[in-house]
Parts: sequence; C-alpha cells; structure tokens
Amino acid sequence: MKVYPKIPRYDHPVVPESFFDAEDLVALEKFDGSSFRFTLYDERHASSYPDPVTNAADGDGSLVFGTRRSIMGCHRDDLENVDGALHRAVRCLRDGIDVDALRRAHDEHGGPLIVYAENLVYSTLDYGYTERDLPALVGFDVLPYAAIDSMTPPGSPYAETFEGFFSIKEAWSVFDRIRIESVSPDRAFVSATIIDEAIEFDPESYTVSQSSLTGDVRAEGVVVRSDSQDRRVKVVREAFEELNREQFGRDPDDAETGAEQLVAMYCTSARIRKMVRSLVIEEGREFGLHLVEDLYPRVVEDIWAEHWQEIMRLNFEFTPTDVYPLVAKRCVTELRKMETNAELNDADPTTIWRHLS
Repeated sequence: MKVYPKIPRYDHPVVPESFFDAEDLVALEKFDGSSFRFTLYDERHASSYPDPVTNAADGDGSLVFGTRRSIMGCHRDDLENVDGALHRAVRCLRDGIDVDALRRAHDEHGGPLIVYAENLVYSTLDYGYTERDLPALVGFDVLPYAAIDSMTPPGSPYAETFEGFFSIKEAWSVFDRIRIESVSPDRAFVSATIIDEAIEFDPESYTVSQSSLTGDVRAEGVVVRSDSQDRRVKVVREAFEELNREQFGRDPDDAETGAEQLVAMYCTSARIRKMVRSLVIEEGREFGLHLVEDLYPRVVEDIWAEHWQEIMRLNFEFTPTDVYPLVAKRCVTELRKMETNAELNDADPTTIWRHLS
C-alpha cells in the first residue's frame, strides 16, 4: 500500500514557478492529525496487493489500514491488539465505510484502490476533541493500485509527483459513495473541506482562515492541488509551525541554547511515552499529569544512560541544570496529548502510540 508522497511547501525548489499559473488550482483545508490509509482486500484482485497487505487481511472484504510508515492491521482485528491512537479510526472503518460500495468502485476503476485520510487525533491543534463531536477520518486522496510504479518514493521524497492519483472530482465521488452517513459523528468518514476552486492563488499573501471543524481554531494551513500538473503544495501558517515546535520539540538547528539543542536531539516523544509506560505498567502508578514530577527526571536519566558517550563529544556547551525544566515542559505536553487521545479513542492511555513510537 503505497506511502503517500510528501507534500512540499509552496517555496520548495521542487515546485515549478508555473504551478500557481494553473487554471485548475483547488485549495483544501490542511487538517492536523495523523496520517492514515486504507484499502479493501478484494480476493478477485489478490495478485495486485503487496505481501504486507495480504498478510494483514483477515479474508476477503477486510479493510487493511496503516499509518504513514506501516501497515497496522485490518478492521476485523481485536482492538486490544491495535494501537490506542487508532481505535476511533478502526471503529470508523467498521461502521462508517460501505465495503460493498468500495468493491463496486474496484469494478469501475479496473482494480483495488488506496484511500488516504487524516486520522483526527490530537497532534498539535486541539479542535476541542473532548468537547465536540468530530469525524474520525477525513479523506483527501485516492490512488488505484494499477497506477503504482513503485511502493517507495524515488530519491528525494519531495521530488515525487502525484501522477496516477484520482482527480479531485473522481476522489470526492468515491468518498461520497463509500461513506455511511447514518453513523454517529465520532465514527464518521468525511471528505476534506474544499475552500476554493479554480482560483488565483498567491501563497505569500494568503491568510489561513478558521478551521471548518470549529469556529474558534484557525486551520493548520491549506493544500493547493492541480490535477493537470499532478502536484500538491502546502501553505502552513507561521503560528502553527511555532506551536508544532512547542508540541514536538524544536529542531536542533532552531535551538538558541546548548540545553535546547540537547533536548531537541534526545528528548523525543517516543522516549517520554516509554517512560510513562514504565511508571504506569511496571510500577502500577495511576496515569495523569501528576506523573510529571517523577517522569521528567527519569527521562533525563534515560537520555544520559543511553547517549552519554555521544553527549560527551558534542561540540557545543550547555548547563546540565538547564535541561531539566525543558524536559519537564516536553513531558507535560506529551502527557496531555496521551490523556486527550485516550479519552477520544476510549483507550488505555498507555496504548496511545504504543506501536507508533
């Protein structure tokens, strides 16, 4: 199941100057969640699927799903064996997707399809997940297996185009057909919001509007696509990029102090979640924000234990005591995301991103 191509910023060198002259530009809201893809395993086309899809399927009619990086399972799997951050998405596949309609789409398009969507979980923007009913999956692209030349991008990931993907009209037609409208909102599949079509677009002056999900949160940005040029580009507002750095940690190149650079290099979300699970599962502690008092010193200790030899050879100076408050801040952020997504997915907090670290 092909990995979705990377979408470059509008000012990336791979974006031709002629892109914004195209007459078929369409602006879509860029949603902030987690990458998701799924495909229907149709035994009539068994030879079309790569081994990871075939192995994940539980017979004909399985909706095999994955994140950006990995195939994770199928909609018939026991949720206890599925990463907690994907529970709501899997419930959507079970209740919100019309398998028969997707199978008929296979007939019309000469074989199986891959549907790309955003799994709406708390990542950087909080759309008010625990306060309002939001859809589980937002579809934004469709690719037929027949158009796949390679299962991995060639060379630079940003050099790959979207050749072979459905036009926006074809993709949205598939979305409308396969979505079951009668399900509860938290298990719903919807199409990405089209902000404007056939537009003249100036990325330098464009103002990102409020999200279509809620009136009190500005969208992450927009994706501008041209089917005639087989390209997508993104415009992300600066405030979101700064918030994203706060949530996931700064890039080492953006660090202003030695302590910030050290934390950016070694205090990863995966490391924090590993230590949270150790506290809760191995030591029987109750999950909650109160864990931060014991959590952040252990994260610092874990960094030193694993990387002390590398740290001793770093070519920048830092004050060790300055590391602790920075790690504590990162731990609070990660605990809040785990807490919110556990409530959202009706899952154990320690299973959130358990297999995605």
